[in-house]
Amino acid sequence: MTKKKIETKNAIILAAGKSSRFAPFTYEKPKGLFRVKGEILIERQIEQLHQAGVREIYIVIGYMKEKFFYLEQKYNIKLIVNNEFGRKGNLYSLYQAREHLSNTYICCADHYFQSNPFVGDLNPNNFSYRACVYYTGKFREFAVQCSDADVITSLTIGGNDSLAMVGHAYLNKKFCELFRFYMEQEIHDFGIANMFWEEFYGKHIHQLTFYKKEYPEGMILEFENIDDLRSFDSEFLLNVDSEIVGNIADTLKCEANSITNIAIINAGLTNVSFSFDVDEVKYVYRHPGGTAGNLTNRHAEIFVQMLAKEIGIDNSIIRIELEGWKLSYYVNDAKNCDFENGIEGLPDADKQLECAMEYLRKLHQVEVSEYENIKIFDNIAEGKKLMRIASGTKGHLEKEFSEIISKIERLYKAIKMDAKKLGYGLVLCHNDTYEPNYLIDNKGTMYLIDWEYAGLNYAANDIGCILCRYDWNDKQIERYLIAYVGHELSEDEKRFYYGFIPISAFYWFCWGLYKGSVGDDDSFFFLPSYRNLVRFLDAALKSYGILFEESGES
Repeated sequence: MTKKKIETKNAIILAAGKSSRFAPFTYEKPKGLFRVKGEILIERQIEQLHQAGVREIYIVIGYMKEKFFYLEQKYNIKLIVNNEFGRKGNLYSLYQAREHLSNTYICCADHYFQSNPFVGDLNPNNFSYRACVYYTGKFREFAVQCSDADVITSLTIGGNDSLAMVGHAYLNKKFCELFRFYMEQEIHDFGIANMFWEEFYGKHIHQLTFYKKEYPEGMILEFENIDDLRSFDSEFLLNVDSEIVGNIADTLKCEANSITNIAIINAGLTNVSFSFDVDEVKYVYRHPGGTAGNLTNRHAEIFVQMLAKEIGIDNSIIRIELEGWKLSYYVNDAKNCDFENGIEGLPDADKQLECAMEYLRKLHQVEVSEYENIKIFDNIAEGKKLMRIASGTKGHLEKEFSEIISKIERLYKAIKMDAKKLGYGLVLCHNDTYEPNYLIDNKGTMYLIDWEYAGLNYAANDIGCILCRYDWNDKQIERYLIAYVGHELSEDEKRFYYGFIPISAFYWFCWGLYKGSVGDDDSFFFLPSYRNLVRFLDAALKSYGILFEESGES
């Protein structure tokens, strides 16, 4: 007698992750919404499930969740939100959908099934199974070993010449009940929520029976990166509906498909930058991130960036727009300047420093019309703004650092009065000067790059920005100051320039607080900035005749 077919009850599609390997395009939309060979990845998968009679579908969303909202109306599916997607693994997404586990397909939004694996999936014994593909050579997916009865008996991360977990899984009701029980018991244990769901299964492999269901290589695709996807769909860049591609094509007057060799340089919350080639010329594109508005003034950046090109201190720029995107030439064989030790085969440390200071003097000597409306970069006001934002996740920082704030405000007031007396006005400044923003190519040409913080400030801030971010001794610091002013500092110059070191340090310390509060890298100079803030603050106050008792102000 033929066994009765067990109808699958539902499906859960995991779509919360960011897929960072697909930057920059995942800064515009989640990978599951990419158009591949004319179809949206997640829509193709939903329709394949529908074709197999699976109508009850739950999709767990997180990153750019709003871009999936339309699916509820279009396909009558149910969305489930996972707001912890950036901090936890996809096990937590499955945990969010745990009440719906019962004879369930588990899929990922970016799977591409060449043929529909759900249609004709009779599974008469209603076994739980994991789709597997035999891979030759080394791979990064989960590798499995199986018994003679096709039961998975071991699981490792990565493998070589063996079966790999690729694609979907099916969990029968009994498996679901046990899996849900283990999740609910352990999800808050250390490290569990950060796991992939397959890892958690591996933890309980002797209690949870998974059969393998082997598919031929190439039937189930999990695109690893942009090149992998483009090798499958050569028209991907033509159909990705990307402003990034449009901006590049419009600026360089090229076809989308002529953009090749895309490689991420930096991907943070403020920006993502990547290099690419067009007709054997290499370029860099910067796409603004979601938190850039808290840190930058685009009007000032554009004005000063284009001026920097005009005066010959950054010839890499091609185009920059108020929306925040920028297109530049790639500086070939570029290295960060090393003002302390020099670089073999390039100008020595003193010559590098001399050129870097000359670039700053060129910038500071440019006259700016009041009609340009360039923003004043106020280190203290900008720093306090970032500190207030950071307090949302780091506690009441203004209270914690109240003594430092009180002192730095008094110092800044004194410095501004001193500037007026000494005849120092506000000038165009880079406001983010340090070695990583000075590039030097193999011909010895220097570029001062990254003008996001540009604006009007005292020239001393561009020196303070360098000095406050390293743990340098007094002799090293004096070398930079003399290199900029061109002579031994007078007592007035010493007071003013040394006084600006804690002013600069305060901003970069607050910047580090902010970066850490939003989960981004607070950089190598976070601690040195704090050290230099406290190292120079009291001495600067004393130089201006402002004294503080240990217990408070006097």
